[in-house]
Amino acid sequence: MAKTIEVEIQFEDRKLGPGTVGGKARVEAGGLAAGVGKAVREILGKQMDRKQRFDATKNGITITAKVLGEAAEEAKEAASA
Repeated sequence: MAKTIEVEIQFEDRKLGPGTVGGKARVEAGGLAAGVGKAVREILGKQMDRKQRFDATKNGITITAKVLGEAAEEAKEAASA
């Protein structure tokens, strides 16, 4: 059963300082670990430029993830609304 997971990446940017949000992504995956992996690849590959990726690698990143719910349940609620 697929779950919808929201993932946010924060890192220390050279101009904006610590706590800079690198990006947010919502993905559907079978588990939390798979969802975090998918979202991190999506954020690092599409939402961050080369310098931001370098800063994130150099200073470390903070990953915040939360499960929003089951994808099948959300689809049923959206269809009935």
